[in-house]
Amino acid sequence: KRFGQDILKKPWGIAVTADNVFVTDCDLHALLQFRKNDCKLVKRTGTEGAGEGQLDVPRGLCSDYNGDVYVADCRNHRVSVFSKQLQFKKCLASQQLNSPVDVKVTPDSVVILDRSPNCIHFFSRSGDLLGSCVTQGEDGTVYDPLFFCLDVAGNILIADTSRCEDPFSLWTPHS
Repeated sequence: KRFGQDILKKPWGIAVTADNVFVTDCDLHALLQFRKNDCKLVKRTGTEGAGEGQLDVPRGLCSDYNGDVYVADCRNHRVSVFSKQLQFKKCLASQQLNSPVDVKVTPDSVVILDRSPNCIHFFSRSGDLLGSCVTQGEDGTVYDPLFFCLDVAGNILIADTSRCEDPFSLWTPHS
């Protein structure tokens, strides 16, 4: 099924839950919620700005086990958290990020990919910084990271858009 073709301008991130599909749109500066079963728009939140619930070039997103939606709010230098009904809840890391482009949530932490200076940041679920590290592949720094995923062992696979021949780096935080 197709959805959003008459609504979305520049969709960037997507997160899927049991009942919903959440999409960020960079041009609309918005987070949109669609019903999974019939692809109808349920709600749109966010306007361009830096206030609570406002977004400025939202990028990657994910949802947690409670249904909360975490959005990498790139130009606001933070991660914005919304309830599953898209009510604004809080901001994370607003003073510690430069250009967050993707976010993932584990049972214990929030992991954020910060494009400049190519770092992975680890925060507690309450927002305390647990640690940060420069992302590196086998031959050095990841140059233009945009997306990442986590596996069950804690390894991080980073998509580097500047390296067409070798676009992915497997990074192990334990090494």
